Amino acid sequence: MAERLAGIGPGEEREIGAGVFMTMHRVQATEPLGDGWHLARSTEGAFSVELPLPFNDFRTRARATDDVELRTHTVGGKTPGLLAFSASCMARRDGKLGPEARAPGSDRLEVKGTPPAAHQRTVDFEDMTCFLIVEAQGSDPLPPEADRLRFLQSLRRTGKPVW
Repeated sequence: MAERLAGIGPGEEREIGAGVFMTMHRVQATEPLGDGWHLARSTEGAFSVELPLPFNDFRTRARATDDVELRTHTVGGKTPGLLAFSASCMARRDGKLGPEARAPGSDRLEVKGTPPAAHQRTVDFEDMTCFLIVEAQGSDPLPPEADRLRFLQSLRRTGKPVW
């Protein structure tokens, strides 16, 4: 995948798999909040979150099994020790939620792994489902609870996703 994305520029779309396309909006973006954290606003996804590091902002698109276009808008970043923060919101062109979605307004928090390696919050809106994940993928441990909660609770809708 890294080879397919090498040198991708802002606004450029590339096929990253059969029928799956990625558009990079920003790489290592910063929007400082003044305390070491950044406000990460999705360029097309109509949401924002707070992140403790610079972030990438991109969109993927593909066709769902029923041939409806599905877009996933993501903002996130990783530390050198592979502590990953990501927020992804998925929306279908027809405005419906997929078969795995719960009722709009559903909000659930899960701890993944034993011992915990990740914390995930899933929020179902009327027209999209968002997943916020903080995950220890390498040598860096999970952040303190206050930082995890700040990120996981910072999701804000800012309008409707761009089509």
